[in-house]
Amino acid sequence: MGTAWHHMFKISTGNIIITTLGFVPGYWVSVLTIEIMGCKWIQIQGFLLAALFLAVLAEKFTTLSTAGFIVCFAFLQFFFNWGANTYYLIPEISDLWQCYPAEVFPTRYRATAHGLSAAFGKLGAIVSALAFNMLTKKIGTPAVLWIFFGCCIAGAGFTLLLPEVKGRDPDLVLAEEMREAREQLPG
Repeated sequence: MGTAWHHMFKISTGNIIITTLGFVPGYWVSVLTIEIMGCKWIQIQGFLLAALFLAVLAEKFTTLSTAGFIVCFAFLQFFFNWGANTYYLIPEISDLWQCYPAEVFPTRYRATAHGLSAAFGKLGAIVSALAFNMLTKKIGTPAVLWIFFGCCIAGAGFTLLLPEVKGRDPDLVLAEEMREAREQLPG
């Protein structure tokens, strides 16, 4: 096994490989396609394809070769980052994670929407990280991956409830809604 340093070096090398193969390309594909596909469809396809690769990992967890695992996990990371996960991974370039709060909510509510979005995203990350470790010990990694599969399917379903925000100006939408509300007032 080697020293603790060698163990950490192997883990960090693996993380760099996965980041290079999946994380970074998914990030850049998101940047390049957000104005073409729109936030909603990027998020839906990301959830569904991440679910596909989670299902493969869950089903083949004990029989997958190392190379097969790396390829599958890299695709999983790619679709996490060209999908739902991108919504907080691009803070400066295109603010995709802030796409919905920025494009759904008008300027006067945007800061609150960004804050709530970020807070709940971080809360979900913390809960899932803690739950993964606890559940893995109790029910095993494949079962936990199936739970994550279900979460991805649910995420795609909930995303269907959101409006498409591509090419939309939330301040103009608010002004139109306010005008319509004034017209409906008696007097």
